Order: sequence, then structure tokens, then C-alpha cells
Amino acid sequence: MFKNKLFIKFFSSGLQAIAVQVLGSVFFYFISVYLSKESFGTISWMNAVSFFLLTILGFGLEQVVVRRIAASKTSDWAAAAFFIHTIVGFIITFLLLVVLSNIFKNQSAIYHYLPWFFAAQGLIYIGIPLKQFLNAKELFTPYGIISVVSNTGKIIAVCCLQQLEQLDTATVVVVLICSAVFELCCLLVYLVAKTNFSFKLHFKAYLKLIKESSAQYLSVIFDMSLSRMDWILLGIMTTNVVLADYSFAYRAYELARLPMLIIAPILLPRLSRLLASGKKLGNIQQFYINSFSTVEQFFAVLIPLMLNILWVPLISMITKGKYGDSNAVQFLILSLCIPLQFFINLLWTLSFGGKKYKQVTSITIICAATNIVLNLLLIHQFKGLGAAAAFFITTVLQGGLYYRLVNKQVMNIALKPIVIFMLSAIVIYVSATNIPVNFLLQLLIAVALYVGFAFASKQMTRQHLLNFKHFLSR
Repeated sequence: MFKNKLFIKFFSSGLQAIAVQVLGSVFFYFISVYLSKESFGTISWMNAVSFFLLTILGFGLEQVVVRRIAASKTSDWAAAAFFIHTIVGFIITFLLLVVLSNIFKNQSAIYHYLPWFFAAQGLIYIGIPLKQFLNAKELFTPYGIISVVSNTGKIIAVCCLQQLEQLDTATVVVVLICSAVFELCCLLVYLVAKTNFSFKLHFKAYLKLIKESSAQYLSVIFDMSLSRMDWILLGIMTTNVVLADYSFAYRAYELARLPMLIIAPILLPRLSRLLASGKKLGNIQQFYINSFSTVEQFFAVLIPLMLNILWVPLISMITKGKYGDSNAVQFLILSLCIPLQFFINLLWTLSFGGKKYKQVTSITIICAATNIVLNLLLIHQFKGLGAAAAFFITTVLQGGLYYRLVNKQVMNIALKPIVIFMLSAIVIYVSATNIPVNFLLQLLIAVALYVGFAFASKQMTRQHLLNFKHFLSR
């Protein structure tokens, strides 16, 4: 029974992640190949700016709403409040961008497209409260199916436009808007027909929700800057071609974190319930969480080890030489952050579930400020490589600060597994890539050495795997 329940949760959560990340990445792969680097860089910049604006509008409500609904059956109203909040914020910002685009209509064409690109992203943003309502109830499949259909439609549309020689920035924006409208309408229909979701706004309760989220509002804004400020600054300080190379590598990095995105929606409600009392976790709970972390890190380190061996030959082949060699070092640096991001996600979830909002905010502000300063210094000198280096340094800092917070105030979490797995993977990567054989054989040798070392050194055991499954099945 536990096995079936766990499989269903992973499948339904995975369906969402695959739809959003994998199919979304396939869509952006096609436009990166079919469009010029200049046009792809422009789209990447508009995506970063829109994401930044929507983060400001969100007011930090997204995570608070999920935690409230997951922890209490009487907090469903929070999703409705967030939904109304998103609609009002979207309309005001969209109208403002339209006015600004008319003022700067004689300037770069990017000002003409930005309001409409924001509209596409904003319509998806309006659907977030509805999606989060379902996720908090651990009903992942409905949005997963909707997103699969939507993203598949985008890919088909881009391919058809390319065949008709009509693919450009304007038609990409139209495709994105149509897809966003489809997703929002389907979510609304499903919630009305299949759930007890109420759209009634409890204004006093909404104000309390705003007050609760305000504690981490700055955290959310600065957290966004960690993932997109480098894109914005690259677009301003360098060229769209430089941004195209970096954003391609960064999207590959984001796709590589897919397992984390699958497990995160399962992890947050579970740890929120465990930490709802406000007390420290017990020894047994800490034991299972540490086993979970060990298994997670084992696979998290394996991902960049495999991808870096494949990067140049595979990406060069599928993009006909457009990308691959030009951004291999950028991807290598970014991929080193993958295991750290898995670890940080667990640490953040423990901190957030334990309501350490002020500490989370402080850590995020420190890291974001550091990231911006590093980007300003390093992009000027090293361009895309500088942005990647700034992101890596900031990720290490963020991991260290969260580790200290969790160890002091939530539980004792083991640091040894991530250190050993990462060091062994670096040695194995250097060794395997210097063997004069086909890259696929290098891949097989590297994986065999990594898995063999992990089990031979007993850093990874069968008991770890059983504990991992037990923790997620409870």
C-alpha cells in the first residue's frame, strides 16, 4: 500500500515537473535553434524581467499559502485570497507596461513586445494559487495533465510556424499567450467541477495573510534575483548573443534539477506537518531525514557527473554546433550547483516549515546582495563565465548559511555525504574524460566508478534506500 501511494505521489508530482521543465525546455530548445541568438537572447531577457515583476507582485504569498493549506484543513480560503491578489496585480502591471511601451515606442522593439510577453507569463501566474491549492492537497495529476497538453501544443505550434517560415519573436509571444489562456481556463473548470474551492474573499483574513507573508517578502524578491538577476544584468551589460549562450546553459541546469522539482511538492507539506508544533524534530525523525538527504545527494551528484561528459558532443550535435563548445565551461560551473541546490531545498524546507521566516529572509538578502555585487564585478570582466561564477559562489554561501540555521534551530543534519560524493565525482570526472575512448564509454566508466565507490565505502547502503522510501511513504 505504501509503495503504491508513494508511486502515485511521485508519478503525479513528476507529471507536473516533466510538463513544465522537460516539455518547457523542449519548447525553448526549438526556439533557441530556429531563431537567431540575438532573438533568443531578447526572449530570455524579457522572460527574466517578467519573472522579476511577477515575483514582486506575488508578495511572498505562494509558499505561505501552500504551508497554510497543507497544515490546516480550515485554511482553503488562503488560495482564493491569493487568486484575487494575482488578478488585481496582473491587470495593474500589464496596463502600466502598455503605457510605458507607447511612451518608448520609437525605441528598441523589445519595449513593444515586453507587455505581451509579460501577459503570457502573468496569465500563468494567475493560475499559481489554483495549482498550489491542488498541490497542498497532494492532488498533482490534474495540473500535470493540463500542462502536458499545453506544453505539447506549444511545441507543435513552433514546429508548424517554422515549417511555414513564420517563426519570429512576435509569433512566439502569441503561442505563449494562447498556451497560458488554455492552462488558466482548464484549471478554473477543474476546480469548479471537481473540488470545493471557493472564490470568496475574506478580506480580514487576506490582510492577515499579507502580514504573515510580509516577513519573507524581501526574501522572495531577493531569492528571485539569485535565479534571474544575472540574465537581466547580462542583457544590460553585454549582448543578446552572450545572454543566449548563458541562458541556454542555465536552462539546461534548471532541467537537470528536475528530480528536485518532483520531490519538493511532496516534501514541503510533509515537513510542514512534522514541524507544525514548533518543536525540534525527534531523534527518529532526524534519522530518517538524514537518510533521505544521503540518498538524495547520491543521485544529485550523479546528475552533473553524467551531464558534463555528455555536454559538448551531445549539445553540439542536437543544436548543429550553435551551442555546446561555446558554453561548456558555463554549464560546468552551473552544474556544480545542482547537488548544492538539492541540499539547500531540503534545508530551506526545514527552515520554512519551522517558520524561521526572519532567518530565511536574512539569508536570502545576504546571498542576493552578494550575488548582485559579484555579477556587477565579474560580468564586466568575464561576461557569461562571470555570471556563472557569481552564481556558484553565492550558492555555496547560501548552503553554508542554511546549514548553520538548520543545525542550530531545527535539527542536526549530516554534511559529510555531500562533501564525499562531490569530491569523488570530481576525481572520477577528470579520470574518465582523460581516457581516450568514445564519450558514451567514458559515461559508463564514470557511472560505474561512482556507484562502486559509494557502495564500497558504505557512504550509500541498501538501508539508506529503505529509510528513504520509509520517510516518503509515512
